[in-house]
Amino acid sequence: METSRNFQQQSGTFASLRQHYLFCYDELHSLARQKLRFEYHTDTLDTSALVHEAFLKLENRKNGFANKRHFMAIAALVMRRFLVDYARQKKRIKRGGDQIQLTYGDIEPVVQTTPEEVIQLNDALMRLKAFNNRYCRVVEYHFFGGYKHEEIAEMLGVSIDTVRKDWRFAKAWLSKELKN
Repeated sequence: METSRNFQQQSGTFASLRQHYLFCYDELHSLARQKLRFEYHTDTLDTSALVHEAFLKLENRKNGFANKRHFMAIAALVMRRFLVDYARQKKRIKRGGDQIQLTYGDIEPVVQTTPEEVIQLNDALMRLKAFNNRYCRVVEYHFFGGYKHEEIAEMLGVSIDTVRKDWRFAKAWLSKELKN
């Protein structure tokens, strides 16, 4: 709780962004390691590069962060966008065949997927966002940020039951979209 309070006391300037970044560096590095090891298996991108790319994107953000969880959620989204761009680049280069791993929750097994499938997932998420922004946020926070339903409910200001309902709907919707 003390660390969260220290995080909230800092202002929204570039200097405080740097402090937020340094304060959360280990967690960001852990999140990036998880994404790269289990979800986006690649030999050409390392965790430090992903964390540093996230910082570079976050420094252009004009608004501050409400708290540490908000900062980490935004960082997870920035990492997702970077990884999608990375997949697009891999697809364009056509060096062929690096497999990217995606997990669908903590319990289910790792699924091998290609950069094209990552791009299809991103496109489906953009369509879901146009349909219902909250559904998209629930997927992003859970799938890409690794947050539990309780944490997502707190971030979005809704009940846990609402998050669970949104998650079930979004998973079914995405499954249907990705099969087409």
